Amino acid sequence: MRLLFCLPLLLVALIDTAQCEDSWPPGDQAYIDKAEAFLNEIDTYRARFIQVTSDGSYSEGWLWLQRPRLLRVEYAPPVDLLLVADGTFLIFFDRDIDQVTEFSYQAGPFRFLLADEISFNEDMIVNSIKRQAGVLRIKLIDEGMSGAGSVTLVFEETPFRLVKWEVTDLASIVTHVTLYDHTFGLPLDKKLFRFTDFDRVRYDYRYGNYEE
Repeated sequence: MRLLFCLPLLLVALIDTAQCEDSWPPGDQAYIDKAEAFLNEIDTYRARFIQVTSDGSYSEGWLWLQRPRLLRVEYAPPVDLLLVADGTFLIFFDRDIDQVTEFSYQAGPFRFLLADEISFNEDMIVNSIKRQAGVLRIKLIDEGMSGAGSVTLVFEETPFRLVKWEVTDLASIVTHVTLYDHTFGLPLDKKLFRFTDFDRVRYDYRYGNYEE
């Protein structure tokens, strides 16, 4: 099972084709700035997701985000995975084998989403920008893992919001994550962003049924 956020699902990319921020035409740079501003303006956010990979696997679930640094991603049954960013670590829990793994916030291609200030040019490089039919696609490569990393963020332009990302790993398997049922600015209980023994048992967190 490939994860939404924490694991380095990275693609073999041609670093020498990347462009730096100063090299983009003003029109393209304006869209880069707009995408960064949208992400930086998020306070709290909840959405459902559908995850499909090119090897045929399918999963879905919910995610909760409180910027900066707090995240919860729950996969719906029959997948029994949980990801929690508690402000210090990215914690991955596989209930099937009762295994907890902690990752640094510096690991993986989505670390910038949890940063205090999101900048695509902090440890990442904007590799390409494409606009078509009201959709903006920004491809990022991981500067710290030259030749081995990429993620494409997909934004709707009206209203402007992140609706999808695509990651390709070293085995050329593409993971498509589509976001829907977006809710912004809602109050989120801090319990969502703590990993405790209660998380080892499945409760009604799934599909937004989290209760105190």
